Amino acid sequence: MVVTSPFNGRVVPLEDVDDEVFSERVMGDGVAVRPASGEVVAPLSGRIEKLFEGGHGLAIEDDDGLQVLVHIGLETVKLKGDGFTVHATEGDFVGTGDLIVTVDLDRMDELGIDLVSPVVVISGHDVSNHASGQVASGDRLFDAG
Repeated sequence: MVVTSPFNGRVVPLEDVDDEVFSERVMGDGVAVRPASGEVVAPLSGRIEKLFEGGHGLAIEDDDGLQVLVHIGLETVKLKGDGFTVHATEGDFVGTGDLIVTVDLDRMDELGIDLVSPVVVISGHDVSNHASGQVASGDRLFDAG
């Protein structure tokens, strides 16, 4: 299964993320993306299993049980939704590329928030073929399965 980028931006290896939960792959394997735009889209088709209060993260599960977590920025839970506009609801079925959240990049910059955003498989599936460099929303980030 191909997991696509939920953002336009630059790929960052997980080990370079300044949060041990992600850099040590406690949550799962994958990559991070430093967003260049504020639109956050579904990285795969499936059901939104979790949409964090405030819109700073989400988890989607596909029909085969693959679960992918997108955590938008680091330390964004403390914002309690400030700078996030949510366009979907927990339980919604989404297609790859569907808009889920919009992030106000200027607001994040004002608040000094590091927007590096981990995209990890939390269902234990193997991850391979990590992308690198610049990616556009919808480009392959990695394979999982």
